[in-house]
Amino acid sequence: MAHSGDARREGGVLATLAKGLQRGAGSFAPEQPSTGVPNHGAGLPGRRRGEGLASVSHAASTPASAGEAVVLDCGISRRDSFTHVLWISPSATSLLGPDVAEVLGDAIGAHRAVHSWGWQGGDRLHVRAPGMDWDALLTFARETVDGLVG
Repeated sequence: MAHSGDARREGGVLATLAKGLQRGAGSFAPEQPSTGVPNHGAGLPGRRRGEGLASVSHAASTPASAGEAVVLDCGISRRDSFTHVLWISPSATSLLGPDVAEVLGDAIGAHRAVHSWGWQGGDRLHVRAPGMDWDALLTFARETVDGLVG
């Protein structure tokens, strides 16, 4: 029982730390609209803050086109100066060749609403397209891939 005093003291310290971390935590929580209407304030039109990629169920379970196989989803970019992020499949290289980053980036960057783009790893294409709805960018990106493959 020599450790019981240490355990009580450790529990008290941890409890105090946990309470301290909880204070003010609400200011860091994502905003959830109470009306059920998506919050478009600082977010991406058509998405709610805190909603992750691929969290929305899709009607088809298998891709119907090369574009759907390559461009998996679109979300809100957390990188500075970007508004959207496109989730790119690893199969993009087999369909578009070894220069997939440059080819796909340039093709999507050709849209008039896209101001800039940049890669994060090989599977996240960050795009700056203020005011463009996420599903419009997703559709455009998939159609672009279909045009590159076809």
